[in-house]
Order: sequence, then C-alpha cells, then structure tokens
Amino acid sequence: MNNEGIFALPARRRLTDEAYDLIKNDVILCRLKPGADATEAGLASHYGLGLAPIRSALSRLSQEGLVNTVPRRGYIIAPVSGRTANDVFDLRVLLEPAAARAAAGHVDEKMLRTLGAGPFLRDSAPDDLQFLRNNRDFHVAIARASGNERMVRVIESLLDEMQRLLHIGLFSNRDRQRLLLDHELQRQQHEELIDALVAGDPKASEDAALRHVQHSRELVMNALGNILSVTL
Repeated sequence: MNNEGIFALPARRRLTDEAYDLIKNDVILCRLKPGADATEAGLASHYGLGLAPIRSALSRLSQEGLVNTVPRRGYIIAPVSGRTANDVFDLRVLLEPAAARAAAGHVDEKMLRTLGAGPFLRDSAPDDLQFLRNNRDFHVAIARASGNERMVRVIESLLDEMQRLLHIGLFSNRDRQRLLLDHELQRQQHEELIDALVAGDPKASEDAALRHVQHSRELVMNALGNILSVTL
C-alpha cells in the first residue's frame, strides 16, 4: 500500500471533524441563525472545505438535532422554540436535583470548583464556547457522582441540547449591567451547589440544583421572548 492509501482515511476524518466542530460551534453561538437555510456548497465555500467533509458533518449534526434536512432544498439550522426549551427544562428540573441529591458527599470538589467558576462576564467578554463546555462538564460531573449511569446519559444529552439555549440566555445582547448581575448569580449558584455537595447534604444539594435550573430557565425563556419569534 502506498503512502497515499495509508494517510488518506485519517486525513479525511480530520477534515470531517474540523467541519463538524466549525459548524456546530457556529450553530451553538447562533452565528448560523436558527431557522436559516444552509447548503453543502455554501458551507463548503464559507469554511474553505470540500463538500465531502461538510456532508459528513451535516449528517452528524442532523442526528444531534442541530440541523434539519429539507428534501430538494438542503438543510436548515434547527429552529429554537419556547416549546423545545420548556421540554428540555422540564426534564432538567426532574433529573438534575435528583442527581445532586444522590451525588452529595461523592463529588470531586477541586474539579467542580474549577469548572463552576466560569468564565463569567466581568470586565471583558468571556470565551463563550469555553464557558459552555465548562458548564456542561460541571453538571455532567455531578450526574456521574450520583452513580446512576442511565441518568448520566440522559443528562448529557439534555446538556448538549442546552448549549445553544444557554448561550442565548447568558450571552444575548441585553443591558450589560443586567448581564453582569445574571452571570454573578449563576456563579454564586454554582458555589452554593458545590458547598452543599461537598458537605454531603442531600436535601441542600437537591434544593440548590433546583434553584439553579429554574434560574437558567428564566434567563433562557426571557431571552427567547426578547430576540426570537416564539410559539409557546
């Protein structure tokens, strides 16, 4: 086998992963607007990649619900609706307090404090994507500490879907002072949840997790009402 045959597949895989990461990040950050049309040719031109990796990436993103296939038209970026957001939060309200209750006394404090610290908005704009990754990992780590692997898988899936919603809620264009207050409250809620988990207090952990999810829900639903046409 020649060198081209040896390295062709890994190179193709790397390009597919690059296309997937680029498109997914832009969907999460709403650079690709919810409900917008998208074509393989247009995305290939935009990102400077070939059609094959773009096609593979769109297939993966379609399976994750971030893009929708439209016959004879191409794709649309999955719309965001109040109903979808409410469905996700309904499940988070049920699952995450239960996971926190079971995780009390079993968490890695150092990891949670690192992940839960931010980056939150202060004097300069934070790295939005890094915040969203840290936030996802923070909540997944708590779920893992519960010892319920089925619950972990469901919460992971919900948090993947949450990233774009949370970006809208925490980083949408609003009054900067209000953003500062919202971000500081989120940070404080993370700290309260960690304190309860480390103390091994199941009830306090459950209550802190519930308050945090409810606050996140309020941020997201208010932001959706402000910037999108939402059918509730």
